[in-house]
Amino acid sequence: MGLFSKLEALLRQIADGKADLKKREEEFYIRQREAEGELHNKRIKLETEISETREKKLSVLEEEIAKFKIKRLDEVAEAEQAERDHIHAEIVIEREEWRKELEESRKQLSVERNELGNQKGAISAQQSDLQNRKTDLETTEKILERKGELLENQWQKKYNELDDKLEALLEKERKSLETERQSYKDEIVRLRDSLRIQTDLAGALEQLKRQLNGKDPAEVIRELNSKAVEFNRLREELATRPTEEMREQYESIKKEVERQTKLADERKKQIDANRDDIAEIDDLRLRNNGLEAENKIFEQKASLFENAANEYKAELDRLRAAYERPAEVEARYKEIEKPWDDKVQRPPEYKKQEPKNADEAKGINKMNVLAEIDWLEGVSRKCEEYGMHFNSRILYAFHTALKTSEWSPLTILAGVSGTGKSELPRLYSHFGGLYFEPLSVQPNWDSQESMLGFFNSIDNKFDAQPVLHLLAQSQKKWEEKKIDGNETQVIYPGLEDAVCLVLLDEMNLAHPELYFAEFLSKLELRRGMKGLVPSLPVKIGAGMKPYDLPLGRNVLWTGTMNQDETTKSLSDKVLDRSIIIHFPRPVKLKSREELIDLKKFHKFSPLPRGNWENWWEKDVSNIKDNVAPYKEYIEKINSYLAVAGRAIGHRVWQSIEYYMANYPKVRAAKNGETNFKLDDAMHKAFEDQLVQKVMPKLRGIDTHRNSKGGKCLEEIRGLINNTAIGDKPVNLAKDFELACELGYGQFMWQTANYLEDNSTPDKPEEETN
Repeated sequence: MGLFSKLEALLRQIADGKADLKKREEEFYIRQREAEGELHNKRIKLETEISETREKKLSVLEEEIAKFKIKRLDEVAEAEQAERDHIHAEIVIEREEWRKELEESRKQLSVERNELGNQKGAISAQQSDLQNRKTDLETTEKILERKGELLENQWQKKYNELDDKLEALLEKERKSLETERQSYKDEIVRLRDSLRIQTDLAGALEQLKRQLNGKDPAEVIRELNSKAVEFNRLREELATRPTEEMREQYESIKKEVERQTKLADERKKQIDANRDDIAEIDDLRLRNNGLEAENKIFEQKASLFENAANEYKAELDRLRAAYERPAEVEARYKEIEKPWDDKVQRPPEYKKQEPKNADEAKGINKMNVLAEIDWLEGVSRKCEEYGMHFNSRILYAFHTALKTSEWSPLTILAGVSGTGKSELPRLYSHFGGLYFEPLSVQPNWDSQESMLGFFNSIDNKFDAQPVLHLLAQSQKKWEEKKIDGNETQVIYPGLEDAVCLVLLDEMNLAHPELYFAEFLSKLELRRGMKGLVPSLPVKIGAGMKPYDLPLGRNVLWTGTMNQDETTKSLSDKVLDRSIIIHFPRPVKLKSREELIDLKKFHKFSPLPRGNWENWWEKDVSNIKDNVAPYKEYIEKINSYLAVAGRAIGHRVWQSIEYYMANYPKVRAAKNGETNFKLDDAMHKAFEDQLVQKVMPKLRGIDTHRNSKGGKCLEEIRGLINNTAIGDKPVNLAKDFELACELGYGQFMWQTANYLEDNSTPDKPEEETN
């Protein structure tokens, strides 16, 4: 019984030990949960303290920044106010001084009236000086305002930089706390793992107890006691160790917070030191800006002085020019006489044939007539080969119009755009040997300077246009000298012995009365000048003698004219001094197979001026016995025009008569050429002149039958339809009807159907293209 009782006692002790162990385990779990709760509360408290500390530091820093901002603003405002007060005081003092000086000046002026002029100059200088000082003060005030704005911008920039730095520090602190929090979590996990290990050991001990069967109980009790002692020791160690580690962690965190606080204080001191440095830098920048502003002021003053010096120099040059004017005039003359083209060919030498008797003179004249027709037919043939076809009647009319430049200095080509109006003068010149200069008339031409050139006051030289160079070169002799052997050197390529043609392309884009009026007047004077020509004064600058530009008979003038909404109508002054050749409307449109280089197609060979002048009829004696019916026809038209208040002047009839005398086929017939009939040639020439000189005079007449203009046109219509000259009718009826219909109630001649007339032996060719 004793053994069993001991065994039972031992079992009760083991059971009590187990119960006690279980109880202690429960207490351990309770204490662990309490420790975890306390740790969680401490962590929350620590985070709260950190957050409060951060907010306090932020609030303190914001207060300091706000105070610094207010302080800086107050300092800037005080500095600005002080500067303004100083400037205002200076202005007041200067104004007072100025007022005193003005009063003294007035007293002095009242006393010394004899020195009025000098005193006025002194007062003006003082006022100018005061005004300049006032301007400088205002400029200084604006500079100070700009400095204030600059300081404000710089302070705002520094504030933003400090805010960014503080935000960066707080972010760094937050990351550090997050790192510590994570370390606390890792420590708790480690403690839980340790607790799990101890629980596993207790389970192993229980398993060991079940395996005591067959062993000495005393030994088991001793082992159990020893294990219990060891278990208690381990349990106490397990219970106390986490608390100590947490305290150590708390101390470590506390120290870290103190270190961070100390670091924040150091950073604050560094910020304060940087702020002082920034203030010093701002002060230096302010000074630098002030110096730069002063430097700009000095630069402006230097620029003003330099401009004044340049003005004085320009004035000096202008005054000096009065003494150097002859050389300057000569230079501008040379600019005008500069060759139009250095590589022009010298015209072949013309040898005038002197007849010994009347028969020889007649033979020479006949030879010249035939040479003219051959030359003109050669031009027509070359145009065909080049790919351009011109109605032979238009070509003859253009040639004859150029020959009658004494009476009609300007030949105008009118008609539909794209029918060859600009090509005819170009090809006529190239194949005929005339030097050609085209001018594109601009809508803004309002004087002859627009066409010839003008004095450029900026470059201080005369800007001559190419046409002026040509006009000057055309009146100069060809000068050359012999050098080695038979070689010659051209000194000046004068074109006095050549013929030139100037084209005013689209001449009615501007008013010809503006840019060509003086030319027309001067060119008309040539009729009464034998062997001489008028000169056109070309202005080369104020106060200088104009350049006398001779308008020689070897320079011919032509122009093209479109009729649309962009063009100007021609005045009677221009119409009376012009011959207008109308190009027909194309009936059959023609293709052009290839484009040919004109210079490669035909080598230019200049026409001698003597040949051209030999083709002139200087008077109308050769047709005086044949013009009576044509003159009667013109006089009838003139009488009908009286109803509409219009008239045909002597100049128009004289131009018609001169044109008929110079018509190549009329000249050939009068010189005995049987291939040409005089009546047919004169009739064609007269029809041309009716269209070119008379019909433009009817422009604008009212076409309504009941009006005076309508009655006038009815009479002329009846004359054209019912009256023949000799046995040949005037073939203008169709064009006359179209002129009455197409002008919207006004007469407007703009067709050339008469060129289709086949009633005469000299059949015209097809339309111009």
